[in-house]
This record gives sequence, C-alpha cells and structure tokens, in this order.
Amino acid sequence: MATTPDPFDGIVRLVLDAARFGFGLDQVAMTTHSDGNRTIRMVLEVTPSADCADLTERLSRHPAITNLSVAELACEDADRAGVVSPGPANERMLP
Repeated sequence: MATTPDPFDGIVRLVLDAARFGFGLDQVAMTTHSDGNRTIRMVLEVTPSADCADLTERLSRHPAITNLSVAELACEDADRAGVVSPGPANERMLP
C-alpha cells in the first residue's frame, strides 16, 4: 500500500520499479481520498525468501510516494484488501 499526491507519477514509478526488480504484478488498485491523495494497492509476486523491509526500501525511494507499507499476503488472501498472513508480522511503514 502506498500513498501519493500525484497518481500518475506514483503508480508509474511503483509499476516500473516492480518490473525492474523482477517482481510479478498480480493486482493494482487506486483509491482517491477527500484530501486529494491516492492510495495505491499493489499485489506483487516475489520469491518466498523476500524480506518486506527490503521491498519497502526499494519501492519507497521516489518523492511521489509519501507513505508505503509492505505486508506479506497468503496467496488465497491476495484479492482481499488488508488481509495479511497469520504468520509473524514482517512489515515496515515509512512516515
């Protein structure tokens, strides 16, 4: 999940980075908020050994991304927003 004030710049940079890092792209959705910001929800296919903190660092490097959190999802939960795997939290949020 990422927050951006510029929907075009934010989504393009996230999708391009996901492709450059070799991640599979399963879903992308964007929600507009009353303050004009957008939340982008991306479901990426990564190797099972991928670390959420590393993914957060890689995807949050652009000024267009003002907030980003990465959470591990179970495959069967990928189509439900906000559902994370029952395992230990492996999540990091940026301010």
